[in-house]
Amino acid sequence: MGVVKRQGIKQSMVTYLGVAIGMANVLFIYPAFLSEDQIGIISYVRETAAMMSLFVFLGSAELIVRFFPRFKDDANGNNGFLFLLLGILTVGCLIFTLLTLAFRERIFSFFMGKEEPLLYLQFAYLILPVTILIAYGNLFLFYTSNFKRIVVPALINELLPKLGVPVLVVAFYLGKIPFSAILYGSMVIYALMLVAQAWYLHHLGQLKLRPQLGFVTKKLAKEMANFSLYGFVGSLGSRFSSEFLNFFMLGTVSTLTNTGIYSIAYQIANVVDVPRKAISRIVSPLLAEKFNEGKLDEVEELYHKSSINQLIVGLWVFLCVWVCIDQIFEIMPNGERFAGGKYVVLLLGIARIVDMATGVNSEIISFSKYYRYNFYLILLMAAVHISSSLFFIKTQGLVGVAIATLITLSVYNLAKFGVLWWKLRMQPFSVATLKAVLIAGLSLVSLELIPLTHIAIIDIIIKCTIFTIVFGALTVWLKPSQDIDQIFLKMRAKLLKTK
Repeated sequence: MGVVKRQGIKQSMVTYLGVAIGMANVLFIYPAFLSEDQIGIISYVRETAAMMSLFVFLGSAELIVRFFPRFKDDANGNNGFLFLLLGILTVGCLIFTLLTLAFRERIFSFFMGKEEPLLYLQFAYLILPVTILIAYGNLFLFYTSNFKRIVVPALINELLPKLGVPVLVVAFYLGKIPFSAILYGSMVIYALMLVAQAWYLHHLGQLKLRPQLGFVTKKLAKEMANFSLYGFVGSLGSRFSSEFLNFFMLGTVSTLTNTGIYSIAYQIANVVDVPRKAISRIVSPLLAEKFNEGKLDEVEELYHKSSINQLIVGLWVFLCVWVCIDQIFEIMPNGERFAGGKYVVLLLGIARIVDMATGVNSEIISFSKYYRYNFYLILLMAAVHISSSLFFIKTQGLVGVAIATLITLSVYNLAKFGVLWWKLRMQPFSVATLKAVLIAGLSLVSLELIPLTHIAIIDIIIKCTIFTIVFGALTVWLKPSQDIDQIFLKMRAKLLKTK
């Protein structure tokens, strides 16, 4: 777990730096300088492209980590694995391009009937090139994780768009560029991210593009194709339960104004998900190795530790946000226009906690011999999320998307929990789980004793500080996580040594 802690902590720090910059954008820059529908179209193009990027992989995204141990051979260029992956992705991009061109008239005819047709018609076509850029960038990002290097790629992914896009937004506000330049400039940023990810892989000495097609035997090709098919369908679960589909459905079924409000609320709630993403990225190659070596006891250990560590950090971050949510909208420019997203933050935050509490269950199923079950799980996911989204968006509007997400993630994780217990007799919960929930509850109660100043920024500082002190003290006292306890002991030892 040492490498997981080191890389996970480093990436969390990088990601939270990105989150801090992103929050500055969300709380101050975007609401002050853009209208709701302008934020909506930017989010719609970006998130729809991110969703579509999964499809152009044609299932090869599932091969990157799972099959790397089979191809790994540094002296022989890892047997052409990267070349093979790039070839599959290129075919997928060509298919997606042809389909987009074939249905172009129908797509634009649909957008003509929307409440805000002008923004859709001006910029919806950018979804295609942004999809391709994101897909190639993600291929290099995922491939680099095979070498236990996730921090620099995280810096690239987190900082470039979060520094570049707000510069474009400010330039637009000052009248230096038209609104369209924000979206075209975003494309340039994604292109730079792609180049940077490829450069870092080259820096590691792993940008090895020599083909070795002879290495792929018929047996291996069949196994990879089979895994790709089931893995591809299974990985759709992350899209059917995530923000990508939410942005797509809200922007398609509802309006860009609602999409813009949801975008702000989502960005606020998304800080909760940072630890899960960091741990998942570094644990995935470790799980692939453990399954390849048949070390199921170590897989179970990773399962338990990922669950409790994600839950503790997730509860702390989520509750810090939620106890200050009214003050957050108060300090936001034009915050009253976006305050309708308050309960979106609550529901999405709870959904993230449900997902984090169940640990790396998706990764374990994907890397086990039972990966085919992802196919059946995704059928369930598709039915639950699409039907609940359509129903709740029409009946509850903006909040309906968040309700659908909470229902979907709860059902999905319950189903994955059942599969892992049934097939591997693994489950992530323990007494430590109850301790984490108790710590969160007691920390919340402590805030009831604190008087407020009714000055938003001061109240945020007071609430977060007191909540963190109480939460941290209870965590140290009750010791729900061995890893967190070790980190505390090391920090205390360093502090005592410096005195």
